[in-house]
Amino acid sequence: MSDRGASEKILEKSPLNGIAVPVAIILVGALIVFGVTRMLSTERSHRDLISEMHSKTFGNRWVAAYELSKLLASKSIASEEIPWVIENLSAIYRSSADSRTRNFIVIAVGSLERVEGLELLSQALEDPDDKVKFNAIVAQGNMPVGSPIDWMKLENFLGDEDKGLVQAAILALSQHKIQGANEKIRPFLKASEKPLRYSAALGLINYQEVAIEPVLNEMMMMDDAPVSDPSQRVGKFNGAQIEALKLNVLNALQKNKWDYFNPLIKKVAREDKNVKISTKAKEVLNLLKN
Repeated sequence: MSDRGASEKILEKSPLNGIAVPVAIILVGALIVFGVTRMLSTERSHRDLISEMHSKTFGNRWVAAYELSKLLASKSIASEEIPWVIENLSAIYRSSADSRTRNFIVIAVGSLERVEGLELLSQALEDPDDKVKFNAIVAQGNMPVGSPIDWMKLENFLGDEDKGLVQAAILALSQHKIQGANEKIRPFLKASEKPLRYSAALGLINYQEVAIEPVLNEMMMMDDAPVSDPSQRVGKFNGAQIEALKLNVLNALQKNKWDYFNPLIKKVAREDKNVKISTKAKEVLNLLKN
């Protein structure tokens, strides 16, 4: 997986807020090619979809898995049904040779945020497909604080060659403020790759580490002005990525009630040309002052 692809996975959406991989965009074209758009628009219950996944052939299982991932993410499944759902999805995951099916199963189980799904999510960390592993890390990061997660397994991904997996691990570990993980994340503040630096700074907000100051200033002062020199466009984030990144920083500072960076927030509120960012900065500033 390229660094660019890994960057997009992290920066287009926060991996700790819902589905991190922009699968919807990828699937639009795929569904047209495979002629299954109509199948995805039909209304079926979670039991219907799981039944199809048990019975369907290799080529069609992933369609039902995708539809189920959307249904479960809507939080419309009765609580008493969830153990049955997880049990069946775990069995299908273990029998599926198709990485797309396994990937959507992990996304579906992760969206439930239930400890009953941790066995599957832990198993998925060893999946041969990096997208499956990525979503398994994100799902564990989204689990309720105090969940019995094997954090050592996630820490091991900090040394992975895939930069997307490293970033996901940084954010998952820091979201839960795992003791000692900050020491392993801190060196990434000096990484040559911007996505790694930015993920480390964002994650270390949860530990209130002032060492992030240079990187946080770099992040919050970015703009999406066009660059005429083609060589300067490499590694430059687009407007949507910059907006998402800055909002994630502001939300993290607000969540942690950390007023150390109030001068920076004040500058962003005053100077950022993106109204959404400047408005959010003013909101956070007011909340942190009270």
